[in-house]
Amino acid sequence: MTSVTLPSPKIPQTSADWLAYFEQNRYDLLTPPWNTPYFLTSEEKTAIAHSIQNFQLGEQSEGTNLMKAARVYVERSGDTAFLQAMKLFIGEEQRHARDLGNFMQCEGIPLREKHWSDRLFRRFRRGVNLEVALRVLLTAEIIATIYYKALQEATHSPLLQKICEQILKDEHQHLHFQVNHLRRLQEQRKPWQQKASNYLNYLFLMLTILVVWIDHYRVFLHSGYRLRDIYQHCDRLSKNLLKIT
Repeated sequence: MTSVTLPSPKIPQTSADWLAYFEQNRYDLLTPPWNTPYFLTSEEKTAIAHSIQNFQLGEQSEGTNLMKAARVYVERSGDTAFLQAMKLFIGEEQRHARDLGNFMQCEGIPLREKHWSDRLFRRFRRGVNLEVALRVLLTAEIIATIYYKALQEATHSPLLQKICEQILKDEHQHLHFQVNHLRRLQEQRKPWQQKASNYLNYLFLMLTILVVWIDHYRVFLHSGYRLRDIYQHCDRLSKNLLKIT
């Protein structure tokens, strides 16, 4: 197992900055080697097939509930650039789903139409305000940073490795996009209220890690990641992002 590190590009601050970033990122993509002659071994496919089916399903959300919450916020704040940035963010997540889906088709791994974990996360985001929706999303993104690193190391496929590299690059910025806006949403709250919200977010993350481990442990173990490694990574990253001490 190698340590999980993320790139450190410039972090946009305003909604207009984020909109400009997402627009430019559409043209700054890595090129996956779709014509690679390498195909997964039976051992590699056994290790990742079930897991990648479920993560691919989660990435392809249309973001209906998230956009609904974003529109309510924009109607109140007038921050139209945020709404446009959110649309492009969802587009990036859907690109991840397309790339993973195309890889699965190349490897003869069937696409999955439904799974209990995907339904659970969608239910958490349904009918909530923007802050809660972003916190649920942030939880998934934090876990995704170590999941895609493990998936990248689970096989010798240059195609899957490049796809994961692009996703990790995107996810690093997605984390900051969500945290940046969460901080703006909390500006009018008292310090103790901000701290309480962050700790609840942290507890939700810790519980979610266990759920993810139950469903995806084969990929993590195949790449040398133990449950403790995942907790330590997510603990460190979430405390840094949410400024929990």
